[in-house]
Amino acid sequence: MSAEARPPSAWVFNLDAELELATGARTPDAKVLARIPELTASLRPLLAPGDVVVDRAGAALAPGLYVGRAWCPTPSAIERLRDAGASPVPSPDVAVLRRVNHRRFAADLGQMLEGARYVDRLEDLCAAIEGESATGHWLLKRPFGFAGRGRRRVARGSLDPSARPWVLASLAKGEGLQVEPWALRLGDFALHGHVARGGAVVLGEPSRNVCDASGAWVESTRDADLEASERRALVASAELAGAALAAAGYFGPFGVDAFRYRAARGTAFNPRSEINARYSMGWAVGMGNVRPDLDLLPEVV
Repeated sequence: MSAEARPPSAWVFNLDAELELATGARTPDAKVLARIPELTASLRPLLAPGDVVVDRAGAALAPGLYVGRAWCPTPSAIERLRDAGASPVPSPDVAVLRRVNHRRFAADLGQMLEGARYVDRLEDLCAAIEGESATGHWLLKRPFGFAGRGRRRVARGSLDPSARPWVLASLAKGEGLQVEPWALRLGDFALHGHVARGGAVVLGEPSRNVCDASGAWVESTRDADLEASERRALVASAELAGAALAAAGYFGPFGVDAFRYRAARGTAFNPRSEINARYSMGWAVGMGNVRPDLDLLPEVV
């Protein structure tokens, strides 16, 4: 559909969607909510002329005019769109959203760093962090995390007593933890794409992610200075992720994060550190003028 023929969209930027996927209920995070106005300004490239942002509960739109789209189509995001008078586009079931955004989904596609594993038991975690790590540290990641949250760095060897309560609380939920060697990153990158309802995958161009010390996104640019081998690995990783997402019943935007890091000899490249089955901060930058997401419309608009 041409841009001129598309109806305007109303967007919900539920940037804390992982919290809802983790708990089954929307439990807004005060720190995230405080940053939403700032981050929403960075998401303007997602919007077409005439689009609006539903930035508060109780917002009212002209009935029947707007197509509803969400950062991640969780139940609360869809409800907010409907309450505002927008017609949400079709979206995957929340069980599918939860499965494909869970770190175990990416782990099941194969670990990318030596010694990394997904664990469900304390003894397996302790065995993992006894292993060699070039930096002398390991990184523990909870199943649902965003903006550098839900992770903890621990020293190689015996689990530090100060980290034990965090680990036990994480494992008690029965969701497991991703364990991987802490890497000294030399550059962060991403490749974004879209999975159609029929399973077709469209990819954008690699982008560079500028992140702060905690791993939270700051900016995305198109100047991804990837080596040819790195680019091939990232494209192959995104193609694999797209196919796996389609097979799991997911459709919509997605992104694969990657990074270059310091290795024992020179540098190395991790072509899949995260899979985000939703929009992400750099999605519009990476996709440019390729917008298959906007071709998805409600059955009745």
